Amino acid sequence: MAFCHFTTFLYAIFHAVTFLEFSIGADTLLPNQTIVHGQTLISKSQMFEVGLGSSPLAHPQIVSWAYGRVASNPILQLLDTGNLLVVDEAGESSSQESYIWQSFDYPSDTRLPGMNMVDDPDTGQKKYLTAWRNPDDPSPGNFTYRIENQGLAEMVIFQGTTKKYRTGQWNGLGFTGVSPSQSPAFKFEFKFKNDVLVSVSETYNYSVVERITIEPSGIVQRYSMNEKKDKWNLVFTHPRDPCENYVQCGPYSICSIDKTPICVCLKGFAPKAQQNWDWSSGCARIRPLNCGDGDGFIGVSGVKFPDMLKFWLNTSMTIGECQAECLKNCNCTAYANPYITEGRSGCLIWYGDLIDIREVYGADSKQIVYIRLPVSELEEEKEEEHAAGKVRLILTAAGVVFFCLICCVTLVIRRLKRRARRKNEDIELPLFKLSMIAAATNNFSSGNMIGEGGFGPVYKGNLSAQEEIAVKRLSKTSTQGLEEFKNEVILIAKLQHRNLVRLLGCCIEREERLLIYEYMQNGSLDYFVFGMA
Repeated sequence: MAFCHFTTFLYAIFHAVTFLEFSIGADTLLPNQTIVHGQTLISKSQMFEVGLGSSPLAHPQIVSWAYGRVASNPILQLLDTGNLLVVDEAGESSSQESYIWQSFDYPSDTRLPGMNMVDDPDTGQKKYLTAWRNPDDPSPGNFTYRIENQGLAEMVIFQGTTKKYRTGQWNGLGFTGVSPSQSPAFKFEFKFKNDVLVSVSETYNYSVVERITIEPSGIVQRYSMNEKKDKWNLVFTHPRDPCENYVQCGPYSICSIDKTPICVCLKGFAPKAQQNWDWSSGCARIRPLNCGDGDGFIGVSGVKFPDMLKFWLNTSMTIGECQAECLKNCNCTAYANPYITEGRSGCLIWYGDLIDIREVYGADSKQIVYIRLPVSELEEEKEEEHAAGKVRLILTAAGVVFFCLICCVTLVIRRLKRRARRKNEDIELPLFKLSMIAAATNNFSSGNMIGEGGFGPVYKGNLSAQEEIAVKRLSKTSTQGLEEFKNEVILIAKLQHRNLVRLLGCCIEREERLLIYEYMQNGSLDYFVFGMA
């Protein structure tokens, strides 16, 4: 057909703001009309623009439209989806369903919403993306992005016939190697026929303009149009990190992008090259398989399933039947349930090397592959797990004890602080140092004693040449304790009055309990009332 390589010399400009000076300005090319280099068609809502590219053509100035079916009045029309159609104007109204030919059937390096990628073994039809040879040459390059139906469906980037990236197998909910968080907002449509993925498309949304492009370097990128800035925003890239490169770590290893090094051997395996480990050489078994009942399995979850180089697939077996089937063959190295919808079902068995496994964050908990190991390796694994469990238990117990100790210490400190605050709150008076009071009273000499009562002796003292004080000293033989002393201090402090002797402060230090009053030159009130000296 004349349009098989249509996209080799046509190009699309998305959301054009200023159209070419020589633009036809319409979305339709009628019979007997021509379009030359520099002229374009523009879709009705001005979403897409199409014209002749700069690639060499047999007749570069004029292109006439040819088509394989007879039409009485054929026209060429560019839709707002970006699809270019040849329709018969004499028939039904132009639409994507009544076309004679459409550009969406011949994708180049870009997929738009509404465009199908196809791999239909019944019809032999294949539609996939092909990278340009280089940014200036739209002729087919070495890289393609396509559906691969080898046992279970997956999406694969090829360089020629060599795999460069794969999404992992379809498990009924998604691809095993694609994190659910990578495409939550994109509504893909997967069409299956007898468990074969025959087409992948994306629902067209008029309000959002997006595209998926395979670059000349083999990288697949998704873009979304930012209308305010009139530019394309990059949404995601595949491969997005080294672990997405095909067989980054070699056989029997897992690629974990957050670890150093990123390649880690599966349980029961060790690096082939013990020194200067070459990741591509991968890992080898520490102990050989016993074959038969001398082997067991260890489950590995949250990973992209190994590539299906040599495999056996049954869609109706249970997990127990699958394990038994694997043990029948000494070449079986792993098994898994291929489908995780409504529980787990089916049986997928791998023979030979297990390659291209990577850790997938957010993977479904039912996505588990069971790796075959000799029983001796499994027993050692159990011992290690048991020892690790003991260590975890001891560490947990120690952590609990330490936590309780910290809580107790914190509680005691808080109580002491509260008690100290209460003391300060209870005695809202200046606190005098014992050394200062002892100096003021000549170390409580008998010559300074001016009286004595049930509380204890009272001493006259001089804090300075201008300030005389009376010091009431609690006798050591007094029955009054600390609490009674504090209560008296609080009471006296609250009863401050102009007709009462003013309490200046107190001293609570060592065993001493002292009250410091203002000294009354004329004696106290009891002298005048009772005539006492």
